[in-house]
Amino acid sequence: MKNKFKLSVLCIAVLGLTACSDDDTDTSGLETQIKQLEEQNAELNTTNETLSSTNESLVADNASLVTQTDKLQEKAVSYISTFSAQCAEEGAIFDYIDPNAPAEETPQVATFASAMASEDCMSCHNYEGSDPANVPHGDYGVCSNCHESPHDETPPVDPGNPQEPTFPQPEGDDSKVDGKTGASGAFYYNAGSFLNADYLAQRLNGSIYNYEWKEVSDGSGAKTLKTACGLQNREYMADMFPADGKEYQLSAISNQMGAKLVSTVNKFTDDETAEEVETPNIAIFGYGMKLEDDGNYYVSMSIGKNNTCYNVINDGEARLSYYEYSPMLSAKFERNMGARILGTVDFTRTALKKSDWVTEVPGLGAGETFTPSDVDWTAVGACSLVIKVDGIIPLG
Repeated sequence: MKNKFKLSVLCIAVLGLTACSDDDTDTSGLETQIKQLEEQNAELNTTNETLSSTNESLVADNASLVTQTDKLQEKAVSYISTFSAQCAEEGAIFDYIDPNAPAEETPQVATFASAMASEDCMSCHNYEGSDPANVPHGDYGVCSNCHESPHDETPPVDPGNPQEPTFPQPEGDDSKVDGKTGASGAFYYNAGSFLNADYLAQRLNGSIYNYEWKEVSDGSGAKTLKTACGLQNREYMADMFPADGKEYQLSAISNQMGAKLVSTVNKFTDDETAEEVETPNIAIFGYGMKLEDDGNYYVSMSIGKNNTCYNVINDGEARLSYYEYSPMLSAKFERNMGARILGTVDFTRTALKKSDWVTEVPGLGAGETFTPSDVDWTAVGACSLVIKVDGIIPLG
């Protein structure tokens, strides 16, 4: 029966014969073919199992590669830390331009400075009303009495060695202190001091330019990275676009490079003891310095009526300090730089003004020589001080 079954299957499925019968007795040839086919089928099953296993392994490897690729992509994106690199991912290719690079290396800086100066000066420095709180730049006042060269389009030229003194220097005697100039002991910071008046003026009047993202809501900015990458002056932006769904615009800002301190002496009568008392007074104001036609250097500042103004007028002098600090530098004399300025009031160039910061008090205006005893302080609201530079000595 087994042979008959095999014969029937073979006749139908393999040979397709139509003349098979139960009377056929020689089936050896067919059995051999069946055995061969069974062996081939087993081999095919083995091969199929091997291929299936290999395919499963390849699928697993592919999934692993996809995961690794995603991680590498995330890692690559995490390395993007600048706006220009961020835009490169969007296909917007441009190089970052440092707005504070030397003009001879980056001509585009002049364009930046020009953009910064595009607005009318009075819209920046003037104000309406008599409330000093309305002054956009605090104590700077109007343009004619403002700090020097905040809007110059042409960067200043390097005048040379900053340590080459313009004024005579105090004697450096370690055994003495100098109460007259304020220099004491060894001039430790001589190497970090701007003793050259032209060089000091360049640093003191200069600015650091920068762009920042400013959030807006009037439709003037960009909400997407693609739009941000097409904004004007995009090449000056270093910080990455926030890409948080809010609207931002490129905002140009400028800050002075160092801190400017004015030192004076407070003189008053103690209410309890009725004694005359003197205390030190130190304030931070923006001031500029320049060389005038008479060959002298002058420091000028516009400030409100305060202790500094009162003391400068009454004492007729002031000590000023200009200080630049770079915390990332290791060398002490590169990390700490600046100078101290010794000066006396020029009562002809100085002007005392009313509380509107514009109108000069009669008899106390620019071009009118006056003395401290001439001043009615109840009529004064602001001071445009001009101090003649008598000396520039080392920092600290």
